[in-house]
Amino acid sequence: MTKKTIIISGINMKEGGIFTILENCLQKISEYALKNNLKVVALVHEKSKFSYPNIEYIEFPKAKKSWLIRLYYEFFYFKKISKKIHTDVWFSLHDVSPNVICDKQFVYFHHPTIFYKSSFKDWKFDYKIGIFSILYQYLTQFNLKKNHTVFVQQNWIKNEFEKLYKIQNIKVCYPEYTEEITSKKTDLDPNKIHFFYPSFPRTFKNFELIFEAISLLENTIKSKVKFHFTTIKDNPHRFAKYLYNKYNTMPEVHFKGWISRDEVLKLYNSVDCIVFPSKLETWGLPLTEAKAFNKPILAANLPYAKETLGNYDKVSFFDTENPKELAQLITDFVNNTIHYQGNNDLFDKNDQLNDWNAIFDFILKD
Repeated sequence: MTKKTIIISGINMKEGGIFTILENCLQKISEYALKNNLKVVALVHEKSKFSYPNIEYIEFPKAKKSWLIRLYYEFFYFKKISKKIHTDVWFSLHDVSPNVICDKQFVYFHHPTIFYKSSFKDWKFDYKIGIFSILYQYLTQFNLKKNHTVFVQQNWIKNEFEKLYKIQNIKVCYPEYTEEITSKKTDLDPNKIHFFYPSFPRTFKNFELIFEAISLLENTIKSKVKFHFTTIKDNPHRFAKYLYNKYNTMPEVHFKGWISRDEVLKLYNSVDCIVFPSKLETWGLPLTEAKAFNKPILAANLPYAKETLGNYDKVSFFDTENPKELAQLITDFVNNTIHYQGNNDLFDKNDQLNDWNAIFDFILKD
């Protein structure tokens, strides 16, 4: 059997959620390559971060220095690589469709800012969000139709993609999730009802809605609640500093700094309710994690949240622009009078790919 060659590109996937996507992909294809007579070449930012066998790594340490360098790689240099390494499949994991020569080309899209209308706050605290919301819409369309298939994480993104770019070759691939739970707990005040929002302080994460909702609570409710936030204390990010300086004096608020994964899991297991007001997500992993702990959830009334949660009874939704609505849900929860809306999975998953091996089978089939 002739050995096929696949190039997987993730040169800007250095940290955070996008790095996890790259790491998971390489871990799975390392095992897949051995079983399926496959040559794998991975284009990465820093190859020392990976030790998965059966993969040849090519390093691009300058890829994150500037967009001009990144675009040079995508639209000029990668063509040279694709000529040098006869490539059956080129799989770009980071939204952009490069200019390459190969038998089949695929792109994995997970950057939802093209569907986001940036506000003054976004430009003030994190101008990259504003730039991405404009630039990415146009950058994404370059070479888009050269792809055999565009992979996206949710059906709502698929629908928006079809409208925006007038293409039909889109496959939904839910991210592969390995459930992590713990029986351990962290020490919390037993006289309080504890709420938790696990998120990095980005402007679109909509933290202020929670603080506004708290300010609307009656004093009898305020005295009973504590809201926990991670990655805000001692965070040099401009928006994190703003949140800490403005809201740290609220007695109902507890800002944490960076904590370990074990501590995050212990918090999930210890708190009473998860609040998730984010305006923009490709998936919304904390919702999946909260569901694994069977926690009550108050979530943004947006398509991503409903698709992420699937079938789940202990959830109610609120308008992301309406702190009064969230305040009422918090009050009902504290008073034990809440009637959960619940959520149903309404999507047809027959044509969906649900793990990395299914994706590899799809892109490598003759």
